[in-house]
Amino acid sequence: MKYFLILIFLLFTNTIASSQTTVIDLTTNWQFKNQKDSKWFSASVPGTIHTDLFANKLIADPYKEQNIVNLGWIDRNDWEYRTVFDIDIEMLAKNIVDLVFDGLDTYADVYLNGKLILQANNMFRGWTVDARPYLRRKSNELLVQFPSTLNKIDSIAFTKLPFVPQGGKQVYVRKAQFQFGSNSDPAILGCGIWKNVKIISRDKVLRKATLRQTSPVKLVLQNSGSYFEKKGVPIEINAAVWMPADFFLAKVTKNEYRKILISAKEANINMLRVSGNGVYEADAFYDLCDSLGIMVWQDFMFTEEIYPVDSAFVNNIFGEVKYQVERLRQHPCIVVWCSNNNLNNKGLNNELQYGTKFTEDEFTKLWNENLRLFNDSLPKWVNSFDSTRPFLHSSTNINWAKFEFTSKRDWIPANNSVYKKELQLVKPAFNFTATANHFTIKSNFAAKFVYLYSDKKDLTFSANFFAN
Repeated sequence: MKYFLILIFLLFTNTIASSQTTVIDLTTNWQFKNQKDSKWFSASVPGTIHTDLFANKLIADPYKEQNIVNLGWIDRNDWEYRTVFDIDIEMLAKNIVDLVFDGLDTYADVYLNGKLILQANNMFRGWTVDARPYLRRKSNELLVQFPSTLNKIDSIAFTKLPFVPQGGKQVYVRKAQFQFGSNSDPAILGCGIWKNVKIISRDKVLRKATLRQTSPVKLVLQNSGSYFEKKGVPIEINAAVWMPADFFLAKVTKNEYRKILISAKEANINMLRVSGNGVYEADAFYDLCDSLGIMVWQDFMFTEEIYPVDSAFVNNIFGEVKYQVERLRQHPCIVVWCSNNNLNNKGLNNELQYGTKFTEDEFTKLWNENLRLFNDSLPKWVNSFDSTRPFLHSSTNINWAKFEFTSKRDWIPANNSVYKKELQLVKPAFNFTATANHFTIKSNFAAKFVYLYSDKKDLTFSANFFAN
């Protein structure tokens, strides 16, 4: 009876809270344009500038043939989005009326009825603004301007000279690092309202009730070899690194997540490391991992680089960590928080030694700032919002325990002596490089682009490209 009464109380309080809160979805009736032009085109929210340009037949399909090579101008231009909406008088009468963006990519100036109400600078966090002073009953115009991220980075980097990070100027911006390209991927930065936007009104401040789910999986750290366990029993971890399922993040649907995650489970993958090169994933991803029993190793969005840590940067990171940990801690699938992707103390030292030539004072300052961020500030912040999960300083500094094989594993080459007798109990990731299947190649490339030997830089498919 006691537990039944508690359940009744919780249901009752939730009903009261929902009756006091009204939500308006603002993902419809959007338009976009180049700031240099006057003509507006229809836009999708959530969405990206590339997908909106393609939907309006203003560019060729970025995924087809070599089209992406000719689309670099998009990231050097400034873009803007707008919508017009009405609001009920009952909502305006409430004490609190907030405009909420779940994700803006990346630099964004937000105007409501001509008033600048927000300047965003981080794609990894949500933004909430008191909109009540600026709203009216009819024809509210919401305008979001996206200055070029590349131009913005160039401007920031100029003020930081002579510091030039080895990995590129993208470390100055809180934006998905994979979007800046790599030796196998094109650079597609883009911009846009990549997550939901809404108006939330209520009569009074409600205490935010976020569930805290403790994962049943524990990380055992010890010098002789670390491992994960469940109910005191060590778990064999077959992990893979998760990167975004599409360059254009808003295109990934829940069904797409489901298809990929079920495929991972069928391949006996029981842990995914959400890489610091990507993004904090959508709620649908974590919901599905919860239901499928797939564990998640969650990196924070930092890569194998050194970062120019100043007070504004640190404050921005704190807001990011607070937003993401409070959002994700309800998911039992998350078993560990990790400071960054592959940047341990040794890697940090290498970046500093072999990057820009520093004076001894500059070297010491950058070293101490980065150590303080990754080894002190981040774990303290995370622990203040979620003390139930372990925190690792890097994905590469763990001595994983070994075990002997007791069953056949057909995916390990028979002549590979390294894996014959024992393997780490935790296998953070394996790389199996392969070309796309014939159907994918044929449906995306004309015959003239598909031949056995070609230059990597041509973005054509070649045997040499996929062998390296």
